[in-house]
Amino acid sequence: MEALNDVSPAFELKPPLSCTGFHPISKLFPSLFTPFSAAMPNPASLRLGPSNTITSAYSRLGNQGVEDLIMEFRPFPGPSRRGRIYVDDSKDSTDENEIEALAKEGKCIRPSSADKTYASSDSPFVFIKYKRQFSDYQKLQFANNHCKAAYLEVMTLAKEAGTWVRAKPGLGNLDDLVNMFRMPPLPGKKIEFSVETAVIPDTPASEMLDIMMNVSLFPFVKLGEEYIVRGSVRKLSMTDVSIGGVIQVHAEIQLPSALVPTRYFEFLRYAKEIMDGIYVIIDVTSRYFGDPDAESNSEKRPSGVIIREHGPKDCEIIWIENVEVDETRENIYSSIIDSNIAYGAHRSISTLLWNLKREKSSFADLKINVHPRAGSFLLALTQAMKHFFLECVSQYPDEDVLTLTTSVNDPIRILHNKTLLEYTAFVGLNSFRVEAKPLWVFQFLMKKDLQLAFRALAGSETDAEPEQLFTFATDDKSNIISLHRMTIEKETLYCLQEVSMDEYCSFIMSKIMTEGLVNAHIVCGEESAYEQSDCRMGNITPSGFAIMPDGPGGLQCNACLVTFLMQLCYDPLEGAVHVGSARKDFISDLEYIIGELNEKGKLNYEIATEILD
Repeated sequence: MEALNDVSPAFELKPPLSCTGFHPISKLFPSLFTPFSAAMPNPASLRLGPSNTITSAYSRLGNQGVEDLIMEFRPFPGPSRRGRIYVDDSKDSTDENEIEALAKEGKCIRPSSADKTYASSDSPFVFIKYKRQFSDYQKLQFANNHCKAAYLEVMTLAKEAGTWVRAKPGLGNLDDLVNMFRMPPLPGKKIEFSVETAVIPDTPASEMLDIMMNVSLFPFVKLGEEYIVRGSVRKLSMTDVSIGGVIQVHAEIQLPSALVPTRYFEFLRYAKEIMDGIYVIIDVTSRYFGDPDAESNSEKRPSGVIIREHGPKDCEIIWIENVEVDETRENIYSSIIDSNIAYGAHRSISTLLWNLKREKSSFADLKINVHPRAGSFLLALTQAMKHFFLECVSQYPDEDVLTLTTSVNDPIRILHNKTLLEYTAFVGLNSFRVEAKPLWVFQFLMKKDLQLAFRALAGSETDAEPEQLFTFATDDKSNIISLHRMTIEKETLYCLQEVSMDEYCSFIMSKIMTEGLVNAHIVCGEESAYEQSDCRMGNITPSGFAIMPDGPGGLQCNACLVTFLMQLCYDPLEGAVHVGSARKDFISDLEYIIGELNEKGKLNYEIATEILD
């Protein structure tokens, strides 16, 4: 294959900008690198027979392997359908009666299923099992063409958005695949698209490339798992020297409220070097590469991040979000989702910058001696606390950790927490709307969160102020981790709190710690189990708040959406605890918080559903 440097897209320097909408594809330029000589059969050569069966153009392909393909086809007249085509050419023939019989079995996937693929008789999506075989060469060609088309689409979207990409790469005729990426969304789905540019300080382009391969650093990732890619895509990455890495990603994206369904993604992420100092990270759904095991309700149409050097220490990026997701459910979060405030490219860049600053936090106001490794422990622990928070609000919580004990229609969610074996432990949560500026609510709830934590231990209201032992904060104070100490009934207890603030979503989380745990992980600095273990949930028990502005204006808008999460722990020696009792205790804390907001700010609030009858 020819070097990528030979034929490359042109760039120019323009100021950062944002863009939403969808941009049409224009004609393609000559090939960026040498395509394979044999072309895959055009998906258009698949035609529908008189009984909605499929007649194939693949009967003359080789018999040296089996590849699962997913093709798009549209019966006419009628709605769009999406089918999986399994290929096996052992007989080199087509039995249309057998295919029609399989179609009548009603093996379907629901168009807006929340997480997994399963059978349904009322869905327009039909599984069609049709087996043909492909040679290794044809599989490699298939992967090559799809990777090139996804790259072309990302660069085209950046150019049409008016960024510093001035021209598209020349990659030959890929119209069929590009048009597949531009197909209208399926019934019950919608396209969310946004483009944003930014300069990332103190991060060279090559370092940004490595950072971008860590999916867990991005907004509202409840779970991000990366796997080694196998098969033809892996072989392609070994053949094309311009591809720096390929990973298979499973990501679960969750806004901090149980009112918003979880988004499940399965996609390939790969890096390409366009020319010296310019790179692109490309995300594209696994479905385009024939993954029959992908479990997702959302799809990454070609998306990505284009990176180039910006001076000796900085880099400049173009972030492109392009996803197909379920249509928004009507609730108090609908407007911020529909406006791209929650999931857009600008939100992703904001989270990236926040994470980079957070990694450079430093200690201040020290009243105890901390170990040099204490900082890394605090970052790992509080990150795990946030993951637990998102697990609690997830549409389908991890059953090994949490069990949902209330109805899915109950606005008060109570979960049994299985991680605290020494207690009978529950988690209560609810989301509500407050007509007050998010900045004021954030500052008020910072103090109230600590009072709630120590009140739960004391068993009653206490006027005593806890002693702050240190802060571990970013330079701009957008993220502060602090440790507080209070003596209750001759026992010294500690509360670790992290507060993170930005214009899209702010978190306040706290966790009670024993003196032994503080001595082991902060004062003595024993190496953190959270840094060694893949288990994100071990002994993580936070309480706290998530605060999102309800509309434009960031922290200064006129209303906000609050999710309150509270740990409820009971002594097992005192007998069994009924879920109804836990629910009643949580509502008491919820009423206390809302009452305090009303008293201090004379606010009007709107609970998601009438709950306090």
